[in-house]
Amino acid sequence: MEDKRKRSRAAVNMDKIAELDSHWNEVMELAVKYGFITQAYGGTATLATHKNQLEAFRAENYIQRQRDMNNIDMEEAQE
Repeated sequence: MEDKRKRSRAAVNMDKIAELDSHWNEVMELAVKYGFITQAYGGTATLATHKNQLEAFRAENYIQRQRDMNNIDMEEAQE
């Protein structure tokens, strides 16, 4: 009977991982710049479109979160 726990012989290209991970700060800077981060902790981030953030957080919380987390004013100008 074949051992189902047989280890994979695939090897991960660690140089490729390092190359891709070297772009993390660039990606995070863009996510902050455009307000897509909904939470971040320990080298991970949750991203969401603005439409989805608005639906999840509702207008008042969405506006406040964008101000606090991304320094973006999303409040519509009052005339």
